[in-house]
Amino acid sequence: MRKKLVFACLLTFALVGAAQELKRDFAFYVAYPHIVLPEGKDVNLDVVLVNYGENPEEIVFEISGPEDWNPRLETSSYPRTQIMGLYLLPGEDNKVTVKFRAKPPDEAESGDYAFELVARTKDGTIEKKAAVVVTYEREKVETTEEEEVKGLTLTVDYPALENPAGERFEFEIQIKNEADEERVVELKGQVPIGWQAYFTPRWKDQRITSIKVGKNSSEWIKFEVTPPFGAEKGEYPLTFVASAGEVEAKLDLKAVITGTYELHLGSEAEVFGKGDTRNIKATAGKERVFKLYIWNEGSAPITDIDFYASKPKGWEVSFKPEKLESLEPLAQTLKPEVVEVIVKPKERAIPGDYEINITAAGKEDRESLKLRVTVGAAMSWGWVGVAVIVVVVAGLTGIFVRLGRR
Repeated sequence: MRKKLVFACLLTFALVGAAQELKRDFAFYVAYPHIVLPEGKDVNLDVVLVNYGENPEEIVFEISGPEDWNPRLETSSYPRTQIMGLYLLPGEDNKVTVKFRAKPPDEAESGDYAFELVARTKDGTIEKKAAVVVTYEREKVETTEEEEVKGLTLTVDYPALENPAGERFEFEIQIKNEADEERVVELKGQVPIGWQAYFTPRWKDQRITSIKVGKNSSEWIKFEVTPPFGAEKGEYPLTFVASAGEVEAKLDLKAVITGTYELHLGSEAEVFGKGDTRNIKATAGKERVFKLYIWNEGSAPITDIDFYASKPKGWEVSFKPEKLESLEPLAQTLKPEVVEVIVKPKERAIPGDYEINITAAGKEDRESLKLRVTVGAAMSWGWVGVAVIVVVVAGLTGIFVRLGRR
């Protein structure tokens, strides 16, 4: 009987231990594990980590592969910083995206280059691996905005276009066939990872991958490219490729993202679902702290943000901090900034409702928030009122006593 009891206890401990181990797990993956990299471009891939366990995990990284490519993991937001590990909070809402970056050496030849990314918990209990294959292609021929290569000429009137992130770029390109025979021209585009690209005839809304061009004639097509909404402000190189058998021509283009700016203000209740709303209570002559949350839903930083308040006469309103030098997009920070608004009604403010208009103004955008403050009398004034009532009652009582004696 004792042996059975000991065995049952050991089995119970084993099952409990196994259940606890199942509570530790995380995902580690690369969205695009096999890419084609043209000459002159660097590897820049998103690597995603999600903690499916119940407790935070400290993750450490290792990378193996061609060392002369300088493979590394960096933070996804500017300024870029190389990292060897990170702290991963539990839950899909706390997933972290880092960048796998590598630069091919000048002498690198065309071919496949393999890298292995390893992420493991600090205690070594859980280990995940992600493989990345880079197919490197060296350029064969130098190209210009208008170039003839074995009978194909490509022309574009506007090789560089500007747009905010998320907006579509449309390049109108002329393909000229200088051969004495009709050709079917295949169309390809080389764009940054995460961008969408397709081709349409000039006057039709129909996506195509090739087009017939008659002998000694030309056709116009549209090369349409859409960056992701969260793309950072800057210049991005694009390449259009037209080929027919052994004949190939390339055209270098440029997409310039100007960035968008959307400044927002909110209360603690609006951001987290609890805490102060835009209606708060304060006491005359006493400081009241209101937490103002500020964030940028655009794609580019908002700079030099100052805070102002339109307030009742005799009131004091201050901000901590008084200014924000830069507010990065929420897509990068993943959380709003907090500014303390310190409100102090005047000493003898009449109880009631008052309104304060708070404004945040940056170089690129501005936003306002109306704060309603309900002022109650200070405790000292309450005791004064009680004392007055006591004096009045005592006086009336004395008068009645005297009149009663008469």
